[in-house]
Amino acid sequence: MKMKIFVVCIIIGLLVFACGCIEEKEEGTGAEVPVETALVTIQVTDKITETFDHVNITFSEIKIHKQMDDDNASWITITPTPTEVDLISLNLSSINATLGVAEIEAGNYSKLWINVTKAHGVLSSTGETVNITVPSGWLKIQQLHLFNLSKGNHTITIDIDLESSIHTFHGGEEYKFIPVISSMEQHHENQLKFQEHNHSQIKNLVGNRAPAIDILVNGTLVKKNAWVNANESLEFNASATLDLDGDELTFAWDFGDGSEIQTGAIANHSFSDLENNYKVTLTVSDGTDEAIAEIIINAHVNGWGNGHGQG
Repeated sequence: MKMKIFVVCIIIGLLVFACGCIEEKEEGTGAEVPVETALVTIQVTDKITETFDHVNITFSEIKIHKQMDDDNASWITITPTPTEVDLISLNLSSINATLGVAEIEAGNYSKLWINVTKAHGVLSSTGETVNITVPSGWLKIQQLHLFNLSKGNHTITIDIDLESSIHTFHGGEEYKFIPVISSMEQHHENQLKFQEHNHSQIKNLVGNRAPAIDILVNGTLVKKNAWVNANESLEFNASATLDLDGDELTFAWDFGDGSEIQTGAIANHSFSDLENNYKVTLTVSDGTDEAIAEIIINAHVNGWGNGHGQG
């Protein structure tokens, strides 16, 4: 799949009114103490792709993590409400989209997390609107020296490689989005302060991403429900499950009928009760994070199964 990239820009400038300060009460005296602040604006833009005419991404939250002098830390949310952005339209119109603005205290910020909750696109070839699953929405950038917000204007630019972020499964039946960074830059007062284009180095700056689970039942993709025959031998196959960090994965299948948990990417099972529904839960762990997928198996008398009603 030929895709381009989109850019997430974090533009950090000193607040121009009130001398860039807010007032806090000094403990024990009640005196007001000026505190330097920064105005943070989150913007996104994009470059056009050949595969999609539109790519809509919903950014639900962007937050940064402030390191305190007493070893405590706190999160500051930059985007109070979800924002949906058509990245292709941004490029065609040569504009950026602002996701949120916040006034924050200057200082050291050790983490920047960007959360994507929903995505869908319009295929260029057919005009069809397809859902793009977001199995691991948090893009976690975690490197202390990147986010020292000293006095002056800062710009942090993050390029997310859509070609590496959008994955196609089962001949186009399924699309999945897991954000992958291709480069990062930081400017201070229009001077380059930090630049990284090496993918292996960037990987070290990005927090672990949970696996993206993919389940086939007897060779058929199942998203929510599957109708099968009671006592039919079923193969549950999650071997296409994706982990961008390259971690070794463990699998645990709970078939919801009181049977023992099965392990491994492929498990075989049958359901004996007629006219019954079972919630099958697959938990995949990469050693750091877990991903959970649930599907409903509808067991019926012979004649209802063999792939009928897969969804």
